Amino acid sequence: EFGSYNLSSLRSGGGGGSTFSPALISSAKESLPQLRTTFGVGYGLTECTALATLNSGAELDLFPTAVGRPLPTVEIEIRDESGVVVADGVEGDIHLRGPNIMLGYWNKPDETAAAILEGRWLRTGDVGRFEGGRLYLASRRHDLILRGGENIYPAEIEQRLEAHPAIMEVCVVGVADNELGQIVKAVCVLKDDENVDAAELTLWCSEALAYFKVPAQWEIRREPLPRNATGKVVKAVLTEQTDLHFIEED
Repeated sequence: EFGSYNLSSLRSGGGGGSTFSPALISSAKESLPQLRTTFGVGYGLTECTALATLNSGAELDLFPTAVGRPLPTVEIEIRDESGVVVADGVEGDIHLRGPNIMLGYWNKPDETAAAILEGRWLRTGDVGRFEGGRLYLASRRHDLILRGGENIYPAEIEQRLEAHPAIMEVCVVGVADNELGQIVKAVCVLKDDENVDAAELTLWCSEALAYFKVPAQWEIRREPLPRNATGKVVKAVLTEQTDLHFIEED
């Protein structure tokens, strides 16, 4: 349906809510050439009034995997599990501070105390690294997959799969497994007139990812990913769908 709309008056656009792969950013700019210099991605939460960082223009071209620099008045710290600030480039828990941070959760003092730390720092629960003044998001708080003691960030796998020429969009989720706790499942939406099977995609992933990050379950489909009213993929739906599905050849 995208091509059926007249978008010539559109002058700015962007996205957030999850990581954007370089392939998706390139696709957006190709589809909307008037946004080549204005398209942006960012990072934020409801608790910080939606936006804390922004990456657009030349910065986005040079650093397409970053979610941007902090907005004016926003501070960022990356901390380890014990709450100690880590060095530049080291992954950890993202903490934010600034006038945009919420006062607290309404009538929920315990939840507020867990989220707002000393000095008015917001513990986001998200994982990332701060490098060269830019924030790189590894995983949103609920997306982390725990497979046999290994922490797996879906974004890394999604970016690899979105680089495949037959894939239009993809979502990676963790599904329950009796032996490993969770295993990796990839739900891939094919481009029009393209076909690919699980064996080819498994090989594609294994050429760039550690073995435990390669999806063990595949769903290959034509239908778009399920999304809510704000456009976010409803991952809970995908974990309940069939484990393996192949597109029938015409």
